[in-house]
Amino acid sequence: MGKSLIKRHESIIVSTIQTLNAVGLQNLSTKLIAKQEGVSEGTLFRHFKTKTDIMLAVVDHFSQYDDAIIETCVLKNFLPLETIRYFYNAYAEYYQNYPEITVVVQAYDSLMCDAKLSEKVSSIIYKRSDFITKTIQAAIDQNLIRTNLDPAVLENILTGGSKEICLKWRMNAYSFSIKEKSAEMVELILSGFMKN
Repeated sequence: MGKSLIKRHESIIVSTIQTLNAVGLQNLSTKLIAKQEGVSEGTLFRHFKTKTDIMLAVVDHFSQYDDAIIETCVLKNFLPLETIRYFYNAYAEYYQNYPEITVVVQAYDSLMCDAKLSEKVSSIIYKRSDFITKTIQAAIDQNLIRTNLDPAVLENILTGGSKEICLKWRMNAYSFSIKEKSAEMVELILSGFMKN
C-alpha cells in the first residue's frame, strides 16, 4: 500500500529539499525530484501542479519554524536582548539539526525571479525583519542599547552576519558548529551597541 496523500505530499517536499541541496536551483527539475522520491513525474504532478507549486511548498516548509520561534519569545516574555539571542540561536540550531534546509535561505535571491515565489519569500523576510527591528526598538526604548542607531540597520547587520555564517558553513561541508559561530556573532555585534 502506498503512502497516504499527506505523507506523500510531505515526502515530496523533503525530496525536493534534498535534490535542491544536491544539484542547486538552476539544475532542479521535476524529473530529478521524482527520481529522489522514487516515483514517476506523473505521481509528482498528482500532488503539485507545477514545479513552482512544489517550491512554494518548500518555502512554506522552511518558514513553518518562524511562528514557533516568535511565539516562544512572546510566551517566555524574554527581554529584548534575550529575544534577539534566542531568535538567531534558534535558527542556527534548526540549521545544525537539518543542514539541507539551509539551501532554501541561500536560494532566496534566485527564488525572487518568480512572481509567486517572490511574494512568498518577501513576506517571510519582512516578517522576520519586522520582528527583530521591533525588538531592537524595544531594547533602545529600555535604554539597553545605544539610542542613536537605526533599528533596521542593526537588524541588517545581524541577519547579514547570520546568512554569511550559514553560507560559509555550507561551503565548508558543515565542518564547524553553526550554532557556536552564530552565538559568537550575535554577542559580538550586540556588545558593540550595548550601553556601558
